[in-house]
Amino acid sequence: MSSVSGIEFMEKRAYKRIPVNIEIEYYLWNPLFWKKHCTGTIKNISEKGMFISTKTPPFPIDSLLEINIPLNKDVLFIPAKDNTITWRHCASDNSCDAIGVELSNPPRKYSVIIEKVKGTSDT
Repeated sequence: MSSVSGIEFMEKRAYKRIPVNIEIEYYLWNPLFWKKHCTGTIKNISEKGMFISTKTPPFPIDSLLEINIPLNKDVLFIPAKDNTITWRHCASDNSCDAIGVELSNPPRKYSVIIEKVKGTSDT
């Protein structure tokens, strides 16, 4: 349970968010029209999603997203078919500074990242 201004409420999240600071590269794209390389930082992560802090020009909410997460000496690729942009925050300066991502089918190696960050956040 959480509390805001003395009012308690239940969290609606199915999975606990874990604070992290993971630099990533990703591609925003729309088939046949455009593809843009971007960088960002995963600020929190869960078993089925992530919050990405970024700075990118505005983009349609139905854009596709391919994510590359560094994992030891390898890179974990999360294809567009396995994730959905659930929201984005666009600022008044005509840029987007945050993206919420839901993972429908996380790769098996994604659980390695989750277990690793859970272990460090428990200490």
